[in-house]
Amino acid sequence: MCFRPAAVELNKKCPACGHSCEPNLTTCPECGAELPATSGAPGAPGAPTAPGAPGAPAAPGAPAAPKAPGQN
Repeated sequence: MCFRPAAVELNKKCPACGHSCEPNLTTCPECGAELPATSGAPGAPGAPTAPGAPGAPAAPGAPAAPKAPGQN
């Protein structure tokens, strides 16, 4: 089975009026609103990158001093 979308949409959608705009435009030709910087596609310029690897765990602390015999 193939679950790919039927078509790939590269155009930007205007957040104000919903008009489909060319990806190279910065303002909507219909209403003049500012368009988003990227389409959000992975690998596109300006798209968010994957998070970095987590840091290494800290070293364990020193063990507690032993108690005197007979004390709890």
